[in-house]
Amino acid sequence: MLQLSDSQLATMWSQGDAKAFNRLLELYKDRIYRLAFRMLRNKSDSEDVVQETFLRAHLNSHRFDATKNFSNWIFSIGKNVTIDLMRKKKKELSMDTSAFPSQDERPLIEKLVSLEKTPELQLIEQETFSQVEQMIQDLPDKYKDLIVYKYYLDMSLEDISREVNLPVSTIKTRLFRGRNYIKRKWGSLFFMLHSLSTMIIL
Repeated sequence: MLQLSDSQLATMWSQGDAKAFNRLLELYKDRIYRLAFRMLRNKSDSEDVVQETFLRAHLNSHRFDATKNFSNWIFSIGKNVTIDLMRKKKKELSMDTSAFPSQDERPLIEKLVSLEKTPELQLIEQETFSQVEQMIQDLPDKYKDLIVYKYYLDMSLEDISREVNLPVSTIKTRLFRGRNYIKRKWGSLFFMLHSLSTMIIL
């Protein structure tokens, strides 16, 4: 297959080209996995998110606008799938912790770095990621995707530049302004929660 843009591949896929679908799957499955894993911290759940993301994309391929950015479209689906799973697990965990009240009186930080994956710790994880996700959803569009690429997917500036088709200098400027926007709106809370989420050991 010739070197085609993601949007061109998506258009071919929406017209029934199976090879185009396979190419998009190869290009994005690891990125969607990393996005889900940063939020869910669970390998099996993250793999399920990848499958569900591409299933939803396949069922809605006719809705893809070829004039739009495919990566934004597929990541939006991936984030929604992940959030749906988080809400489902949060509800289940909330019922678990209500049925079996925790007797563990250790400080929160000790629980977070513990190897023990208790229902209480899992609920804390879900609450933390849910709060960070809501903050990201509240960001202006010009910052939102860049923050996700940088802090969720750990992408380099060069990779982000190729992804969004903007110069690295523009990426740096928008990330800087995005961080300042976050600090003005939430202070250090966003970065504290993001750091806290990366401390949780599976």
